[in-house]
Amino acid sequence: MPQTTAQVIAKKLYDAGVRYVFGQPGGEVVELIESFEQIGVKFILMGHESAAALAAGTMGYATGIPGVCLSTLGPGACNLVLGVGEALLDRHPLLAISARTAASVEGWFSHQNLALNEMFAPITKASIALDGSGTATALEQAIDLSVTPPQGPVYLSLPGDVAALPDRPGDLALPLTPSQREGGEQASLPLGGLEGGQTSATDSARADNPETLANIQAALNQAQRPIAVIGVALDQRQDGEAARQFLAQTGIPYVDTPKTKGLVDPTVETFLGTCLSGSGDALIADVLRQSDCLLGIGFDPVETTYDWHLSDHYYGVTNASTVFNTYHPHLEAVGDVGQMVNQLAEGYTGQPTWTPREWAKLRDNVQKAITPETESGDRGLAPYYVARTLRDSLPSHTRLSVDTGQHKLLFVQAWQANEPLTYFGSNGLSSMGPGVPGAIALALLDPDRPVVSVSGEGGFGMMVQELETVNRLGLSPLLVVVCDQALSLIRIPQQMRGYPSRGVDLAPVDWAKVAEGFGLKGVWARTLDELRQAVTTWRNNPQATALAVQIDDSLYCGNSY
Repeated sequence: MPQTTAQVIAKKLYDAGVRYVFGQPGGEVVELIESFEQIGVKFILMGHESAAALAAGTMGYATGIPGVCLSTLGPGACNLVLGVGEALLDRHPLLAISARTAASVEGWFSHQNLALNEMFAPITKASIALDGSGTATALEQAIDLSVTPPQGPVYLSLPGDVAALPDRPGDLALPLTPSQREGGEQASLPLGGLEGGQTSATDSARADNPETLANIQAALNQAQRPIAVIGVALDQRQDGEAARQFLAQTGIPYVDTPKTKGLVDPTVETFLGTCLSGSGDALIADVLRQSDCLLGIGFDPVETTYDWHLSDHYYGVTNASTVFNTYHPHLEAVGDVGQMVNQLAEGYTGQPTWTPREWAKLRDNVQKAITPETESGDRGLAPYYVARTLRDSLPSHTRLSVDTGQHKLLFVQAWQANEPLTYFGSNGLSSMGPGVPGAIALALLDPDRPVVSVSGEGGFGMMVQELETVNRLGLSPLLVVVCDQALSLIRIPQQMRGYPSRGVDLAPVDWAKVAEGFGLKGVWARTLDELRQAVTTWRNNPQATALAVQIDDSLYCGNSY
């Protein structure tokens, strides 16, 4: 018998290596869920569609295979938007699939009927309206587009009454239209076609233009104070070794970004720190501005709130163009980053005037900027010592999923990652909420590996329903909640502008008891000894645990907004 459209979708996802789909069901997608299960793709029920999309994005980033999330039409699809937006700006390969109004009634039936493909078009690489024909081709192209640099989300909608019907022959080709990132307009096609775009490199910055790379080589060789910036616009699995060899061979000092922590060695004297969204990184940004040759090895400006990359001393080698609206990098070679940095290493003849003493001074200054004078205050522990205690108490191969908040800036700098793809968080979008869903995805991916999330009370509260998901799935992550009864990051701009503290204070919550209500173990740590003991207990007997840690937010140091 001919395959249904739902079966075709399931088969293509399975063939691509997808083994999990995260979502919230609706009657319009039950055929898809059943087709997934029949072929060996497990549907993971999440407590909220935004959590499903965030978990899928983390899984996509961790594996290089598109993560997949699923929702019903209307409100379910709307709730996917947060995770889809994160996948776009954090460069996560993702397929977001939802139902849409049944084809048989879409012309007159207004209940829950939204223009979903138009809604997702601005925040995806492509927005595809499946109609039950040519589905195999559409899925193949969607998967390819999602993993093509810059990796990102593709949205697909499917009418509920089409999913169970035999799929018809067809050949849906996805047109490649200019995207907003290149300063172009988004394409708008009728339902049944595709909206959105794919970024491509400008002619003057293509990797097959040898003059571009030769000019970068010349600038690098002439530089007296070069610095390399390692970023997300590369393939961490394929390009990591070449990047590490380049840095070791040339001796050029370097920084990494949050999305690439662990890709390069953080223990050598030429490593200056993590920058762009981290505690104390204003000191690093000042040094970057003084460089006469900033070499971006995969650097993508989507990760930074600084402007140093606007300099005519910036040169980039990336796997996709970083042109965005009015921003054009001074010089950028686009293509295979590993091959390009190998070529730059072979031709390197520079003799920098940097000294190890200067590098050590910068590292010391950053360390002083983020380290409080005391381990605890009147209201709780110093967040820095919480971060260091967690790092010292956990094995080096631990995977960490960090939520957004003032604690994220600290962990970016204070957490040493020694392996690629062990540090996860939202940096391009910097959304609150991904800590717990990310931990769920990572724990599913490798149940025997320690998985820890760190969230503030705001982000944890947004995703507290996922504690039921953790319990139901039998996972055993350590879910750390840093508790200061506030959205403390927002205090910073209020204080900068002389405003009183408004809209940021939270009532105390006993998160340990909350976790117990969901069937998890709940623990409080109010001293560093209690924190060490709680982590040791979890390591010796892994079980899902929410660890609430009382901190004093006045002891955050080196953070800015």
